[in-house]
Amino acid sequence: MFSYRHQAVPKIKNRLYRLPKLKIHEIGGEFALIDRLTRFMRTSHEDLVAGIGDDAAVIKGLTKGKEYLLVTTDMLVEASHFRQDWSTPVQIGLKAVACNVSDIAAMGGTPTFMFVSLSLVPETEVSWIESLYHRMDEACKKYGVVIAGGDTTQGNMLTISITLLGRVSFEDLCLRGHARHGDLLCVTGPLGGSAAGLNLLMNGKELPETIKKKHLTPGCRLDVSPEIAPLAGAMIDISDGLAPEVNHICDQSGTGAEIYADKIPFFPLVKKIAKQTGKSPLDFALSGGEDFELLFSISQKNLRLLETKGIEIYIVGRVTEAEAGRSLILPDGKRTSLAGGFNHFS
Repeated sequence: MFSYRHQAVPKIKNRLYRLPKLKIHEIGGEFALIDRLTRFMRTSHEDLVAGIGDDAAVIKGLTKGKEYLLVTTDMLVEASHFRQDWSTPVQIGLKAVACNVSDIAAMGGTPTFMFVSLSLVPETEVSWIESLYHRMDEACKKYGVVIAGGDTTQGNMLTISITLLGRVSFEDLCLRGHARHGDLLCVTGPLGGSAAGLNLLMNGKELPETIKKKHLTPGCRLDVSPEIAPLAGAMIDISDGLAPEVNHICDQSGTGAEIYADKIPFFPLVKKIAKQTGKSPLDFALSGGEDFELLFSISQKNLRLLETKGIEIYIVGRVTEAEAGRSLILPDGKRTSLAGGFNHFS
């Protein structure tokens, strides 16, 4: 972790001015940008257990008892994360809440307070905003969350920014860096449904009802995360696709991984839609994103304990030593690099 020194600030600032004028896509996109920024930012503090690099920040000393405070934030930008000609304000509101609650679930935590900020274009109708907030409030009640504040401003594009607080016990905290060689990699549900729905929408096709619900009004797995967290190692929610989430765990844990293509569960109709659109169902699952299922590592011993709880889980791979790399093992036994996933700016 970078150690911030006050006397180094002028030197860092001067060096920034001399950087070549690269565009974000030229350095590798969203995740490469975050990596570059964290090289000179202050990222350590005595009360910060985990900061940049996980689904939520973990802070000690601010909650009662043996708990950490969790903080996550997310933005939904029109035309990038949603389109009003595809989604109603009710659907957008539900998705905005679910994707943030999913981050808290991935840490093994319980969500508590939400702060919602909006950037609105002047033409936005009041009824649209009221419908958005009404659905967000209903979704928050479902997850035990209270909307405690926020902000509104005027902008050139409709943007929804959410900050969500949560709490997690010391024992249940799951970080991306908790995977160990020999662990199994599991997911909590079938994948690829949201990406298949997006593909149909982009091609002007009608969505089957199950796919429509999966893409436009997704849920999250707060229903099972409290049972999984005490037994899991690393955990992450699948928002960008299975492949990048596995890679995130490997990056933080210093491990490799093998994913078995024939073990990946597909959401109903994904294979049919893939065939209709000339895509591979693997592409939808590995690179599509917004499934909001959980990916977690777990030991063989703890997996047997988890199976007694009756939770539906799918073993999709295993954690290996870092030297083995990250591989997708195809049904014919051939190996290929585990790559792909949604990446802003790339």
